[in-house]
Amino acid sequence: MPPDRVRGRLIKSGMTTIDMFTCRSNNATHHQIRAVAHFMKTPSRQPFSSESGPVAVHRDLLIVFTRFPERGKVKTRMIPSLGAGGACRLQREMIRHVLTISRLLPPDIGVEVHCDGGDERRMKDLFGADLRFRPQAEGDLGRRMLQCFRSAAERGARRVVLVGTDCPEMSVPLLQQAFDRLRSHDCVLGPTEDGGYCLIGLRIPQPALFEGMTWGNDRVLAETLARAGDGGISVSLLARLHDVDRPEDLPIWRKAVLDRTPPIAAVVPALDEENAIAESVARISRGVNVEPIVVDGGSGDRTAAAAEAQGARVLRSRPGRAAQMNTGAAETTADILLFSHADTHLPEGFDRHIREALADPRTAGGAFRLRFDGAGVSLRLVEWGANLRSRFLQLPYGDQGIFLWRADFLAAGGFPEIPIMEDAALVRALRKRGRLVTLPQRAVTSARRYRRIGPLSAWCINQFVVFCFLRGIDPNELAGRYRRQEGVARWLPLVWHALRGGRTRHN
Repeated sequence: MPPDRVRGRLIKSGMTTIDMFTCRSNNATHHQIRAVAHFMKTPSRQPFSSESGPVAVHRDLLIVFTRFPERGKVKTRMIPSLGAGGACRLQREMIRHVLTISRLLPPDIGVEVHCDGGDERRMKDLFGADLRFRPQAEGDLGRRMLQCFRSAAERGARRVVLVGTDCPEMSVPLLQQAFDRLRSHDCVLGPTEDGGYCLIGLRIPQPALFEGMTWGNDRVLAETLARAGDGGISVSLLARLHDVDRPEDLPIWRKAVLDRTPPIAAVVPALDEENAIAESVARISRGVNVEPIVVDGGSGDRTAAAAEAQGARVLRSRPGRAAQMNTGAAETTADILLFSHADTHLPEGFDRHIREALADPRTAGGAFRLRFDGAGVSLRLVEWGANLRSRFLQLPYGDQGIFLWRADFLAAGGFPEIPIMEDAALVRALRKRGRLVTLPQRAVTSARRYRRIGPLSAWCINQFVVFCFLRGIDPNELAGRYRRQEGVARWLPLVWHALRGGRTRHN
């Protein structure tokens, strides 16, 4: 599927993030969680509108002050440790975290995103169509922040809280406390351990707190407090938190990711898998904050009923593994996507292992080690070869359980809707965005095809398919031969053609 089509489908469904752990940890009720989820998937209900839309009249306004996550231009102090792609991914997920928190605030608190770089369309592509986006003003940090407060005051806001996105400990209670403090104080500050602040709230703009300030040092908080004292500005300090700015701060980020337990959507395409789907879904359902989604491609048996009986959400789609998986991805708001096969059993604790892997900003995605459910030396050799390919070539396949951040799925264009090798195509695109890891835990998949035609023949044909695909042979021709279960000998002329450089297509 072309990237624009995938992007459109994801945004249409409400391409936003709900952190269910955040909801629980901040005492949100079940009904609040459901309301937020409903809002995320309802384009007509927008708590934030675009700059070109209606003017905000909220007396209480939260401003998320950030930079657009562009490779090489954000988190530059992290680049030596994470690489440009990892630093960009870190910035993106930090923005996502703060926006998740903001969406759980009471509806009488308005929210705007004031962004340096990017534009409204790209911000909405990444973070949801509901965003109220405003570009930042020109000038240094102080001038840009001051202009945020002035603009808000001109539009009728009376209590304005501005937050950055570098603090993973930001929470709903902290933001509510900031607004409460502004009822009795002129200014509220959220100090950080490095001598700065991650939050500032004002009742009216205070130029003295911003103009002529030297930023980016450990004296910012102290100087701000001194200026407030000189100007008779009453200040309330919140709890001291941690910023994530330098490589040595990364453990703080990793812990925050794991503590939040970001939701996982496990998407399983299925077609006439009545006998296999129940156990697969049952294993997925054991995960914490994991949503099993089975996308049925028109089964003639009880596949859908068996999946629903195990607690899966069942969607319908036209047949084709790529189309089915794209459909599942478009119908969830989960931060993390996991794609597995109907006859694959994920390892115990798969959800924890996935979150631990993705907590490293260098990691764009990954998969588990492959294990077949049969015995025999030949199957063990096939596993060994597949796991070597996955680990050293960073080329896992769908029967290993491919996982990734949804934002990276969107950026990679989703699964191209080709009849075969759609997983390899996605993985190749994903490798350009960061590293892919192969976790040591094993995903056990059915060896039924290997038993049917023989392990050696099945292995040879799989290699032929990969080679011919990479050489530009039409996936439709490859899929036709694969499904007809043509023997090794029938594949050799096509392999020879591919070896000589002939190509019949390549989308």
